[in-house]
Amino acid sequence: MKKTISAAIFGLLVVGILLRIPTVAQQVEAEQSVIVKGVGVILAGDEAKAEDDAIANALRMAVEQVVGTLIQSDVLVRNYQVVESNIYSQSRGYVKTYRILNKARRGENILEVTIEAVVKKSDLESDLQALGLLMSRKGMPRLMVLVEERNIDEYHTLFQMDMNTTETELMNVLMSKGFTFVDRNVVMQKIKRDAVRAAIEGDRNSAKAIALESGAELLIIGKAVSKPASNVPSVVRQAGLVSVQATLNLRAIRSDDGRIIATTTQQAAAAHIDPLNGGTRALQKAARLAAEDLTRKIVQVWQKDVYTGTTIQIRILDIPSYADLIRFRNMLKSFVRGVNNIYQREFTGTVALLDVEVTGKASQIAEELVLKDFSPYRVEVLNVSQNALVIKLKREP
Repeated sequence: MKKTISAAIFGLLVVGILLRIPTVAQQVEAEQSVIVKGVGVILAGDEAKAEDDAIANALRMAVEQVVGTLIQSDVLVRNYQVVESNIYSQSRGYVKTYRILNKARRGENILEVTIEAVVKKSDLESDLQALGLLMSRKGMPRLMVLVEERNIDEYHTLFQMDMNTTETELMNVLMSKGFTFVDRNVVMQKIKRDAVRAAIEGDRNSAKAIALESGAELLIIGKAVSKPASNVPSVVRQAGLVSVQATLNLRAIRSDDGRIIATTTQQAAAAHIDPLNGGTRALQKAARLAAEDLTRKIVQVWQKDVYTGTTIQIRILDIPSYADLIRFRNMLKSFVRGVNNIYQREFTGTVALLDVEVTGKASQIAEELVLKDFSPYRVEVLNVSQNALVIKLKREP
């Protein structure tokens, strides 16, 4: 009998060891160091800008190199046109750290950098160690949180200087992951109560206006409610406790174009002698779940922006004619680095709105518009935000 038990225990130990072997191997393969080169164009003698572009190009090359180890080459060749939107956006590669090995000029206006990058194959959403690097590539976007909270219908927080329970817990979790926030006290003195109500009820224009007024690039807004739970187990009632259920509905909205990039709905329960304390604990639990879910979804969007490109809006003013718009639109794609596709959304009189798919940031596109020659047109940049530009188009005599 003892021999049988010993053999069974030994067998379980062997199975456990065998099950751990793939895990160890996967951990070893989770990171890959690659050496790659990137280039940037020196415009108007701005070598610092060229270095930033070269580093961004090198980081992308590092990701592409690791993707090449995950996807068969014939698949990449056959799907070359859709690699940007389908393969890289689904890849598990991201850059954890990098260091510059060499920097040299190639000709008069080309800067080349060589970097050693540590690329993680694991999904970025499940490991946020590189979030700081990703956020720096995105230009360190700032956030603001605005949540209407009802706790057992006795506490109703809609518009106040101090943060409520849900807002505080959301900010604590998000700040621990590297997100930065605007000064709430300054912002709440500027925005109007009616705009806050409208935004919480789903008005995207109001939400966009609040985010712009606050200076935040991303607004997290929504509702949080806690109320006594139904179908409470008898053991909870017998202990003299009240079970409270909290529900959160939140949206993450880009300030410059009003686009919703992430949503989350979370529920959590807590039991306490005092209903208000129980509601507070339930709201805190639900807020932590919501923060984790929003982080994953926001990072997923930003990862796609950094590695495969994003969409920015360009509003063009003072267009002489529709023929001039067509001509300038074609020049944009030919002359500006990083412009992949252009979609015309509207044209009214002398104003047009374009959605432009770019690899890079809106500020980089703005710099090229100002520094490059678009004869017979002269471009004047009026406003630059993280995802939008406003420009004026003038035709030279």
